[in-house]
Amino acid sequence: MIKMKWNFDIKTISLLIFIIPTFTVILSYIFSLYLNLVPSCIPMVDGCTSISRTGRYYPVNIFFKTSMFVSGILILFYWHRNYIFFKNFDNLYLIKTAYIIGIISIISLFLYLIFLGENDYYKFFRKIGIFIYLLFSIISEILLSIIYKKNCKRPLFNEVIIKIKLSLSFFLVCVGIILFPFMIMKIDNVSNLRNIISWNYFFLIQVNFLLTYMIWKK
Repeated sequence: MIKMKWNFDIKTISLLIFIIPTFTVILSYIFSLYLNLVPSCIPMVDGCTSISRTGRYYPVNIFFKTSMFVSGILILFYWHRNYIFFKNFDNLYLIKTAYIIGIISIISLFLYLIFLGENDYYKFFRKIGIFIYLLFSIISEILLSIIYKKNCKRPLFNEVIIKIKLSLSFFLVCVGIILFPFMIMKIDNVSNLRNIISWNYFFLIQVNFLLTYMIWKK
């Protein structure tokens, strides 16, 4: 009964974390486009605007910040639930490390949302804050993927999905480490490329949460 309880909690929370931020960003872009606050394009392909800009302006910023704060709280529960479940399966060091890094990513997300604005004082958080959150998030996720892999033979888990999640996590970590210097360096005329990277990286991380949902069997 205890296992089924945690199974349900982690599975449900993972699905919510996939749905809420994904639709928040998409709807924020649609609302901003309707209000002529952002240019019209396919951001993942053209990079005409950043994720930050879609949720920066009033009144869209109210919806964007509120939904993303809710997402941050859900991610906090996500890490707490995983920590509680796995700490008793000879994974204490790994899950504790993943838990701490996950909390740091949430703090980065909250700081990014708090300081999201137009003033130059907020420039650091606006330009790369979201990427810092994504990078720390995926580092914690790869540790979690390794833990799932170590326990993949348990009947609760789908071993094939665990392998997919682990592969995706390794890919995102490698790409994130390679691209991080590029994302923070002051280089002219590369904003569109940075936006393309941020949009695609964000959605791949959301897929990672969806894979966590799929790992847990009903």
